[in-house]
Amino acid sequence: MRFANFADVGELARVHLETGIRQPAGFMFRLGRRFLEEYYRTILLEKGTVILCAESEGKIVGFISGSLRAEERVPGLRKRRLRLALAALPAILRSPSLAFQAFERQKSGSAEKGEGFIVQSGAHQEYWAWAASGTAGSLLLQKKWLSIMQILGADRVTCEVDKVNELSEMAHRVCGARRLTSLKTPDGRERLLLCYDLKPVDAGNEQPSNNAGELMNV
Repeated sequence: MRFANFADVGELARVHLETGIRQPAGFMFRLGRRFLEEYYRTILLEKGTVILCAESEGKIVGFISGSLRAEERVPGLRKRRLRLALAALPAILRSPSLAFQAFERQKSGSAEKGEGFIVQSGAHQEYWAWAASGTAGSLLLQKKWLSIMQILGADRVTCEVDKVNELSEMAHRVCGARRLTSLKTPDGRERLLLCYDLKPVDAGNEQPSNNAGELMNV
């Protein structure tokens, strides 16, 4: 396992496409590979982004993307919204309805304040992708990502899943998540807000670190 870097945006987009197609109610993959490459390039510019990758034979087979500071995500995306829009244009020209759907999701609002269905503050997990066979590696990747977030100072991590994506919710539950609430999206989907409560790192045994090498003891 290792952290993602800018050279990985193509592979991150490929894995997202492969897994998004199989995900009930998945949306971002429909905006195409060019958009996904620009999206991951954009979020990698943010200091709080933590993307952990699993590899097999030199190829990324899974990754988990999230942030220590979700409040920086929306402003970061808005700064590059023209680049993102241009990257999504080919997919939108093929399916114009995607433009309205993307606009609705962009103005989703804050789940914490009861104004929307996206968490917009604190440590947050955004996407959990696994393209390899079996589930053991996927669960190990998730647990390692959570341990890294804990070492980096997070005591709580939130995420959202659509209720129809039962396998995703089950995987989160297996890894220790609990359900906080359910929310209704403008397009009628039921979205579940989940939370991981992380135990504080024992200061006597392990200190927070920003060095990737120190964190990747796998």
